[in-house]
Amino acid sequence: MDVQPVISPPITQPQTAEVLGTARALGERLSQTPEYRAFMGALKAVNSDLTAKKLYAEMRAHQNALQRGCDADGQHAAELNRLELEMEDLPLVKEYRQPEKEVSLLFRAVDEVISKAAGIPFAPNAKRSGCGYGG
Repeated sequence: MDVQPVISPPITQPQTAEVLGTARALGERLSQTPEYRAFMGALKAVNSDLTAKKLYAEMRAHQNALQRGCDADGQHAAELNRLELEMEDLPLVKEYRQPEKEVSLLFRAVDEVISKAAGIPFAPNAKRSGCGYGG
């Protein structure tokens, strides 16, 4: 479906403050949902697991080698693939995948509602922030 942009006048400073306040309120509401809380709990568990940390560090080393072009014999790619499969086979990672899927569905539904109301695709046009505030 090709959504045409809505042409509107530039947003004024008071409107910007209102939009930011509304966005923060939406973020706060989303962070309180069972889906988000379950996802963050599962993410924290994976990030705290020593085996997952070890595998991730090994994966990063092979990814770095691949980015530097140091894989003439394909060993880094093969080892990275093996480590990724090992990571996905961890029970903790398997448990993480369900809340990850559920929060993704929630966020996609929110994106769909906002996109429809705005008349343009929301997610690809949203201004990203590196620090969670401002721009």
